[in-house]
Amino acid sequence: MTQEQLAYIVDRAPRTIMYNENDGQPPSLNTFYQMVTMFDISVDQYFYPSKNKGSECRKRIDAMLNALDPSRVPVEVSVCL
Repeated sequence: MTQEQLAYIVDRAPRTIMYNENDGQPPSLNTFYQMVTMFDISVDQYFYPSKNKGSECRKRIDAMLNALDPSRVPVEVSVCL
């Protein structure tokens, strides 16, 4: 996807997308939300950067868990009273 295409989708000027990508200028919250939703990106790495400094083992486990088909994963529900 080009910067121009993304700019059109999120209703921003291509120059704005260029600044976000190349100059490190953060996007507006609305633009950020549109992009993470559209690309299905976890926002944890942006809001909780210290969580992402885990071990390589944890990163591999997270990647495997994220790749699982949710319809095939048993869910256990526990109730705390």
